[in-house]
Amino acid sequence: MGTDDLITEISGFLNIRATGRKILNILARSKRGLLVSEIVAHSKRSERAIRTHLKLLLQLRLIGRKRVITKKGKLAYRYIALRTHELIRSTKEEMRRRLHKLEASMRSA
Repeated sequence: MGTDDLITEISGFLNIRATGRKILNILARSKRGLLVSEIVAHSKRSERAIRTHLKLLLQLRLIGRKRVITKKGKLAYRYIALRTHELIRSTKEEMRRRLHKLEASMRSA
């Protein structure tokens, strides 16, 4: 199974929409990670949509980020893809968390 297939499967499990999937695929192809502006250029999506999806992907721990200083001296983040085994681990953790939440709501119902 290739990275694209893995990302498609994970997106299905975690209900990640097309833009999130596209970001994961773009980052998987990048060696050094990308700034928001670079992701926007590669994806042809709005900056707002990209930022929204990056926030979700970070919360799900499906991507990482590093602080960088731009040429203009401003703080920015370089978003990076996780390795395959890290993606799988994060997906398992999120699925476990959701199952525990479901079980808790069933017990209280």
